[in-house]
Amino acid sequence: MMQMRRRQKQSLSPILAFLFSISIIIILWATATAFSRGISRSIFKTSSLRSNRPSLLCGLSLVPSTGRRLTTAFNSFNSLYKKQPIRSILSTTAMSLSSSSHTNDNFISYLNTNDAARYAIDNDSKVHLIMGNEAGDADSIISALALSYIQQQQHLKNEDIEETIVLPIVSVPRADISLRRDVMLLLDLAGITNLDDDLLYIDDDLVTRHLLPSTLSTTSKATLTLVDHNRIRSSLSHLSSMVTEIVDHHEDENSHEQVVGAEKRSIAYENGVATVASTCTLITERLFQNQNNRPIDASLGLLLLGVILLDSVNMLPEAGKGTARDEEAIQLLLQHTDWTTYCDKLKTTPPSLVDETIMKKIFPNIDDGNCKPDRTALFETLSNAKNDPKLWSVLSVNDCLRIDYKRFIVPEQSSSLSVSSIGLSSVLLSMDSLLVKDNFIDDLTSYMTSSGVDLFGIMALNFQDGKPNRELLLTGNDPKIVDSFADYLLNHPDAAFLEISERSECVVDKGASSEIPHIRVFKQGNGKGSRKQVAPILLGYASTFSKL
Repeated sequence: MMQMRRRQKQSLSPILAFLFSISIIIILWATATAFSRGISRSIFKTSSLRSNRPSLLCGLSLVPSTGRRLTTAFNSFNSLYKKQPIRSILSTTAMSLSSSSHTNDNFISYLNTNDAARYAIDNDSKVHLIMGNEAGDADSIISALALSYIQQQQHLKNEDIEETIVLPIVSVPRADISLRRDVMLLLDLAGITNLDDDLLYIDDDLVTRHLLPSTLSTTSKATLTLVDHNRIRSSLSHLSSMVTEIVDHHEDENSHEQVVGAEKRSIAYENGVATVASTCTLITERLFQNQNNRPIDASLGLLLLGVILLDSVNMLPEAGKGTARDEEAIQLLLQHTDWTTYCDKLKTTPPSLVDETIMKKIFPNIDDGNCKPDRTALFETLSNAKNDPKLWSVLSVNDCLRIDYKRFIVPEQSSSLSVSSIGLSSVLLSMDSLLVKDNFIDDLTSYMTSSGVDLFGIMALNFQDGKPNRELLLTGNDPKIVDSFADYLLNHPDAAFLEISERSECVVDKGASSEIPHIRVFKQGNGKGSRKQVAPILLGYASTFSKL
C-alpha cells in the first residue's frame, strides 16, 4: 500500500508542477495587461497638456503616441524564410574563376559573392563592382546581380583581359532587405534563399572597409558600374573616379564625365522620356547579344522577367510605363529561358514563401514538366507582395520613408535660400493613411534631418478602382523654400502636366511648435507622373532658384 501511494505521488508531481507553472504565467500576463492599460490611460489623460505639438493635419487628428510602434509586418513573412546551407560554389578552385565553374547553368552558384570578395581582398585581385541606386528597389538589386554575372562570364571568355572578379553589391543596408517583399519573393522563386551568407550589402564590413572605403587609395584596383542611376550617391562621392560604366533609364545628371560612349554610358532616356521601363530590360538586351540562341538559365531569366513585369506594370497601357523594348525583352525571356530545368529544380528546392495554389497560378503547366510562367500571375503575385496594404498599414513612419528613398543633388546651387539637395520618398499608401500613423510629425522631422536635404518630399501612391491615385507632400525647415516650390508646381507651365492641386485642408494648426517643419500637401491629377518625372521638375527649378 505504501509503495502504491509513493508511486501515485511521483506520477502526480510533474502534473502539479505543470499546472503551477501555467497559473504563474496567467497571473503575470494579467498583471502586465492591467499595468499597460493603466499606463495607456494615464498617457492619454495627460496628452492634452502637450499644446506644443500639432493637433490637426489634413483634417486628421494627430494623437500623441504611447510609444514607438514596433515594426512587426515581416514577422509572419520572415517566419517562412528558410535558410539553406551555404553553397560551396567559390571554393579555392572556383575562386580561381575557372570557366568550368562559371558556366551558364550556375547563376545561383555565382552569387556567393561574400566568399569571392574575401578571396579578392586577400589576394589583392582586380575587382569590378556593380551597384544600384540608394532606394534599392527590385530593379536596382536584380540588375546589379544579373549584370555582374554576365560581365563575369565575358571576362572568363576573354583571355586577353586581366583576371577580374566582378561583384554585385546590394545597395541597401543588410537589415533593410526584408522590407522589400517583392524582392524577397522573387529571389525565393528563383531559388536564391541564402541572402545572409551569399550576398554583399552596402553596409557590410567587407564593403565599407575594403571595396567602397571612406577614402580612395591611390593603389586601388577597383572599378564600378552604376545601374539604375547615373550619379553615385553623395555619401560615396569621393569614389566618383571609380565609375567606369553606367547602365540606366533616368535623366542624365551629367556626372562622371570620364564615362563616355554609348557602350559605356548607356542611358535609355531621350527627350524627357525613359525609353525603357526597367534597367533589367537593358540587361536582358545585353544578355541576348552574346547568347547565340542558347537558353537562359531559369533563375536568371525569372528574375529579369519578374522585374520587367513589375516596372512596366505588365505592359498595362493605362499605366503608361512599358515600351516596345520592354515587351520585346519580356518575349525573349519567355521564349528562350530553360523552363524545363527550372521544373527539375523545383522538385528538390521548392520556394518557401508561396504556397502550392499560387505556384500553380504562376506555373499552370508545372505538373506536365513545363514551368514557363504565366506573366499576369507572376506580375500580380509580385505586385501584391510589394503593394500589400496590410504591410504598409503596420509599418512605422520611418520604415515607410526609407523603403524607397532617393536623394538628388541640385546641379547648380543658388547663393541665397540655397537648395543644394532634395529628398523624395515613395510610399505605397494614401497620404491620409500615412499622416495618421503614430509619431508622424516626429518621425518625419527626424528622417528629414538625418537625410540632410533642403527640401523633402513624400510621393504617395495607392490604387482606387484599379487606377493610380497620387499625392505629394513637400516639407522643409525654411517655409520660403517650401512655398516657392509649391507655387512653382501649382502655377508654372513646365509642371502643368502633373496636374497639381493643393489640399487646402492640410495645414498644421497655429499652436504648433516652431520646430515643426512647414508642410504642404497636394493631389496629383496625372497618375503616370512618378518620381522619374517629378524629380527632374523639382531639380530644374532648384537650379534656377537664386535667379528668381
